[in-house]
Amino acid sequence: MGTRTNLVAVLGQAAVIALLASLGTACLSCDDATGPQCGVQPHQPPPPTQVTYYRTNFNDGTTGPLDVYAYGGGSCTKSTDYADRGSAYSMKCTVPAGTGAAALQAWFGQGRLSTLPKDPSLDRDLFEEVRFVFGPGAAGAVGGTSCDTTKNTNSQFKVHKSVYGQAGSAWNGWAMSQIGPCSDGNIGLFSEPEMWNVNGHTYPWPGTYPSLHEGSVYDVVYRYHRYTARNCGTIAIWVNGAKVIDSPCWTYMGTTNGSAAGLLFWDGATYLQNGLAPFVVYTLFVQATNYPIGTASASP
Repeated sequence: MGTRTNLVAVLGQAAVIALLASLGTACLSCDDATGPQCGVQPHQPPPPTQVTYYRTNFNDGTTGPLDVYAYGGGSCTKSTDYADRGSAYSMKCTVPAGTGAAALQAWFGQGRLSTLPKDPSLDRDLFEEVRFVFGPGAAGAVGGTSCDTTKNTNSQFKVHKSVYGQAGSAWNGWAMSQIGPCSDGNIGLFSEPEMWNVNGHTYPWPGTYPSLHEGSVYDVVYRYHRYTARNCGTIAIWVNGAKVIDSPCWTYMGTTNGSAAGLLFWDGATYLQNGLAPFVVYTLFVQATNYPIGTASASP
């Protein structure tokens, strides 16, 4: 990662030098064709400044500006089992067999993010990056990635949920990412609108069936944008660089259903239903910003 960053910096510096040189020597043809004449270059506005709304690399073993949302015996704690470069720890979130949750919670306008706008997705791109690793046995928590009606008919787990306030199923919000072998078929992990009662179409993550690749890093970027004038929202999701969805502007995408609570992200072992074994997720890095991250692209 360091080599790539340095290379990008060098290339960027070279590009700036070349641009400055061209501005100093470029000539425009005169309208009367009497010879070249150097033109005055228009003033270029500065590039947009990246604004980080929340960020943590778990370097001190705490959740930083995030909170933990847990029930049903779920818990989150620091771990050295996996860690991103530059971080001393990851956050290990565990839900025992049964039904429960253990998620990192970023709730805009509330708690540790109380000084921030309640919904930074309004009329601008809001990007969220989540890097996580499934702990050993994650697939076993839902009886495997294939449906077996003798054991996992109602089993599922979620690794992401974006809503307004601590809302229940299909009440408001953006999207959720999950697996439900019997409820949604043998497709592995997928994302779908949080308002699945309006649109229950699944958007599978590539290469997640039949194996969930426990122990490997998933790098997921979500892009949210709510257009207030048009009363609709778009979402785009990239998984390890592959685009999973880049939606049109749907009225139900990002809807609050009248909630005055702020935008909330849950990530980690966000939800386990009828789990047959413990469900463990290591979160490596989480950030949200108004500037594109990695392979993500801005809204058209």
